Amino acid sequence: MVLSGCGAPARPLELTITDMESLQLRSWISPQLRRNVDLLPVKGGEETSRWWGTRITDMSLTQAYQESLRRLGLMPDVPDTGRYQLKVELLALAQPQVPVSPEVAIAVRYTLTERGAKTALYQRTLRTTQKAGIDDSLSPTEQLRIATEGALRANIGELMRELASLPLPG
Repeated sequence: MVLSGCGAPARPLELTITDMESLQLRSWISPQLRRNVDLLPVKGGEETSRWWGTRITDMSLTQAYQESLRRLGLMPDVPDTGRYQLKVELLALAQPQVPVSPEVAIAVRYTLTERGAKTALYQRTLRTTQKAGIDDSLSPTEQLRIATEGALRANIGELMRELASLPLPG
């Protein structure tokens, strides 16, 4: 019974890049991207089962990406006015059946296009993993939630690092 637990949905603010990461990355962001990246509707999320697991809803994903883009100064002040559009699709979320010291893997496909263009400036599927253990929480359900949030946070951080170093046409 202890191992089965209940579902614990991911918390949107725990999915975003950290303040330290955003401070480190801000100076590396291309001037062409600053206040120029609109987030398209995020896809691939799902509701958390009340019986088991941790899932991330589309709304939580959207909030996490918006906040991460905002922290880096990439989102425009007025929605839908950016030169670039970022499409995000959660492809896979792999969680163990037994959540004792779980390792969670996540795969997200990203596509960055110039508004109105058909060809992608950046297209990549990023895969990240995260472990959680007894140091994080005594509850297996909480360990699974922490590992899931960490895996997506690492994925978003990797995306932001890659966008920061992306050579864009002037």
